Amino acid sequence: MTTRAGAGIGTHPVHKAMASHTHPGDLPWVPWAPGHFIKLIKLNPVTGQIILFIRSVPGAALQMHFHPGTVVVYTVQGAWTYDEGWVSETGDVVFEVAGSTHSPRMVGKEDTIVFAVIEGALDFVDEKGQTIATENWQTFLTRYRDYCEEHGLVAAEITKF
Repeated sequence: MTTRAGAGIGTHPVHKAMASHTHPGDLPWVPWAPGHFIKLIKLNPVTGQIILFIRSVPGAALQMHFHPGTVVVYTVQGAWTYDEGWVSETGDVVFEVAGSTHSPRMVGKEDTIVFAVIEGALDFVDEKGQTIATENWQTFLTRYRDYCEEHGLVAAEITKF
């Protein structure tokens, strides 16, 4: 560490941490697609980033989809694959480059739970690669708020940092 002559160490102002805390146990599992449920943690309306848990039943596969942005997936429980020669199991991390198209398939004997940070949208595509549906921070927020209203739950503010 180098200091300038006459400059004291610790001269920076002390601030409170600029952090937000979320207790996932307080948030509901919202039905998403057949065999898949989401627990939204944060949605960033400025960048489009989506931070969530996804829980999937054994044997479920998610519709083929395209990611224009990057995705980082941490496997909390269970096992899943893209059928590309590897299986992500508990504790594994998968990095998806922007422009990826894939269809995850659950291969474990128990529910698979992943924690994902998605930069941007998911464009669900048909066998010809044509977009048939898009999920982004706005559609996820609407899905979450509708679920909470339907079940008499108070929706947490998941778009504030």
